Amino acid sequence: MKKPDEAEIIKLFQQRFGKKSSFVPEDLEILRIATTNFAMKSDMLVQSTDVPRGMRLQEIARKSLAACVSDFSCKGIKPQYATISLAIPRGFSVGKVNELADGFARSSREFGIRIVGGDVNEGKEIIIEVSMLGAGRKMPMRRGAKTGDIIVTSGPFGYCSSGLKIILDRVSANAPFIKKCKERVFMPTPRLEFGLKAAKYFSSSMDSSDGLSITLNDMSKQSQKRFVIINLPTERDVVDFARQNKMNLADLVLCGGEEYEIVATVPPRNLHRVRNIAQRSKTPLYEIGYVTSGKRVVYIERNRSKIVGRCGWVHLRS
Repeated sequence: MKKPDEAEIIKLFQQRFGKKSSFVPEDLEILRIATTNFAMKSDMLVQSTDVPRGMRLQEIARKSLAACVSDFSCKGIKPQYATISLAIPRGFSVGKVNELADGFARSSREFGIRIVGGDVNEGKEIIIEVSMLGAGRKMPMRRGAKTGDIIVTSGPFGYCSSGLKIILDRVSANAPFIKKCKERVFMPTPRLEFGLKAAKYFSSSMDSSDGLSITLNDMSKQSQKRFVIINLPTERDVVDFARQNKMNLADLVLCGGEEYEIVATVPPRNLHRVRNIAQRSKTPLYEIGYVTSGKRVVYIERNRSKIVGRCGWVHLRS
């Protein structure tokens, strides 16, 4: 019998819950209670799949919150409250518990979130489930891109995938590059300030945490448009790292994960506003391509086009 992956499991659950039509995934769910709209997100961190070697407990706690904050960021909604459910191994010391608590306290202040409750249980490894809530309003969806829109990202790609190769595969690199990559892996920073101000100018948007290719393909499919990539959103040191280690640069940039950047499409009339917001918020905006009629994602390099498939991180498959 076929073993389902993350997306297939979600689809099966949706069918059991009475969703007869095709399930359309989104970064946030908007719920209306009485006269108020709420935006909600849940995310889970599991030590064996989400925590690379060398990550401190405070960083683990912060990452679990950052993952949810990033989803709010791409939709331009401020997260306000969170609950945390925590599984820890038997024999976990008081000192280690305090490290986790410090991580949650510091990062909740950093992101402006109030932690209002949660649960604790015993597990074979650290598992953290975060549910986050904010005041909902109209937000850009993953679908909505129009022909002629410009595709942008809120930061560079390639550092996290390089960092994981350095940490997990012990690939060599110079010390400054190793430090930069590890910081991106251990301390991801969602683009909350930028997203809160810029999202109203997006025609579509999505958080990129499973890999840029997956994000682009999801947005292309939901928008029923072709996404044409002409510039890889990366930096010279990533290019050098790929060359020195005989790696494919496009794979390093497109097939990573854990970046927590915003990927959006912007109508040309709004592009100057988004550029100005990026400059004021010190966000490194990358204009990587454009939207046209058709299907799928295409990368054009040296006047040759190549279909970009889905590569990145999928739980229960990767």
